[in-house]
Amino acid sequence: MFSKLKFCYLLLILNTCTTVGFHQNSIRESMSFGEQTTFRVCVVKETGILDKDVANLFENWNEELKLYQLKAIPVVLFAMERPGFYGTDILEYMMNMRMPDGCDRLLYLKGRTWGDIVFEIVTLGIFVGVGIKLELQGAVETETNTKGYIKAKYISTIQLLFTSPNSTLVHEGYHLLGCGHQLFMKECYERIKDVKLLLSDPNRDPTFFPVINTSGKKILKRPN
Repeated sequence: MFSKLKFCYLLLILNTCTTVGFHQNSIRESMSFGEQTTFRVCVVKETGILDKDVANLFENWNEELKLYQLKAIPVVLFAMERPGFYGTDILEYMMNMRMPDGCDRLLYLKGRTWGDIVFEIVTLGIFVGVGIKLELQGAVETETNTKGYIKAKYISTIQLLFTSPNSTLVHEGYHLLGCGHQLFMKECYERIKDVKLLLSDPNRDPTFFPVINTSGKKILKRPN
């Protein structure tokens, strides 16, 4: 266990740990997550990201979601130029975007531009590793835990040593299900189980897959 903690601590220094905690298989396997359920993740992709890239990302994510009898269905809305240089610009854009009917979550797939590469080189030139740390790989807003973004294109070999678009989507995907950050996954398992129990809540919009946000508020209807 010490070696795992030490490894995650190293990742936290260089970037961010690519999970929301260490899996506890025996605890998870003792829990029931109900029937197989799908939810729709509407995707806004940056110009240059192909539909096959989206399909590959979701195929990997769904391998993780099988643990909870869940499956994410990608719905590509449109492609666009990035709404701002920084991740905070992207997250602000997504938070201000109305959740379309038929969507349970909104996800922006960030590409890779020459500006990103220059930014990384400059910051790495200042201090090795800082460029990786300054550039967030993804984020989910915590007001509803239904909107976020991930970096879906990597060029840096250094970054690929520690994370990838697939692992980033798995990480942010847990946040889209209401999980926070913790050392071990028990709390996250319980959150996902509670979210699935909301499917039978009489106050739920029957066309929306619910969530419990970071502060514990039940989101039963599609956010604006």
